[in-house]
Order: sequence, then structure tokens, then C-alpha cells
Amino acid sequence: MKKIAIFVVGLLVSTGCVTGEGGSSSSLGKVIAGDGRFVAYENGTVADTDTGLMWASKDNGGPITWKKAKSYCKNYKGGGYTDWRMPTNAELTALYDPKVTNELPPTGECKGGCHITNLIHLTCCPVWEWNGISEVSSFFHFNLGPKGWRDQSLTYHPRALPVRSAR
Repeated sequence: MKKIAIFVVGLLVSTGCVTGEGGSSSSLGKVIAGDGRFVAYENGTVADTDTGLMWASKDNGGPITWKKAKSYCKNYKGGGYTDWRMPTNAELTALYDPKVTNELPPTGECKGGCHITNLIHLTCCPVWEWNGISEVSSFFHFNLGPKGWRDQSLTYHPRALPVRSAR
């Protein structure tokens, strides 16, 4: 853990994001946590240093239809940004890490075991995705991983997790 913290601070110093006045901050606000690849900010966003994407630090909080999830992501204003959208399968697959089991417990009828950084809180492991072209709804399951396309009729639990390009 100490090596990860040193890496994150080194990364922030090398990119000019450390203010030198009692803490790390950037245009994103104060850094509140990091795990090497991901950096969480006090404005409710999480930066993925590998992909250049910015994620909401939590999902919408409950079951949502695909159509409403798409609207939720499009209208999300987290961190003061207005260019949020629904993630693609490839973006969600890049977040999936079978070596990590999120410590934050899912809520309600959902079971644990979401394989995603602890800096992003999912209240249930399935997350709606969009292919960016058509209105075909499917979801990615952070417990099962990238095992192919999943039709919306298979579950009523998926959540919305907004994403945007940070580059």
C-alpha cells in the first residue's frame, strides 16, 4: 500500500497537480484516495490513469431501465461537467479486475463480489452499457466479467454509471 501511495504522489507531482500547500489538488479538486491506476477526487469523480476516462464515483443508486439510465448519464452533472454519457462494453471491460473484489457492499437484493476498484461504489454489479450507435440495450456484470452480451430482459438490477473522456 505504501508503494501505491508513493506512486500516486509521484504521478501527481510529475503532472504538476500537487499544490505544495498541505495536500494534493488539481483542477479536479482535492485528491481523496488513490490505488495506483485510479485517483478519486472530492468532487465525486474517479480518474482512470490507464484509459484517460473519468467515472462517477458511484452509480445511480438503484434499479433503472436502460432508457432511463441513458438519460441519467447524459444529464449527469458530477464534478461540474456536462459531457457525461453511458459507457461502452469495452470501457466497462477495462474497469473489470478479477483480482479485486470491491469492499463496498451492494444494496438491497444484490449480492457482493463486484470486481471493480474500491474507489467506485456499485450498489449492484450489473451496469448498463451502450454500443454508441444503436438503441440495443445490454449490460456488463462486474461479478461475472466480460462473458459476452447480456440482454436487458435477463435482470432488473442494472445500474447507471456515467463516464466521460478526461483528455
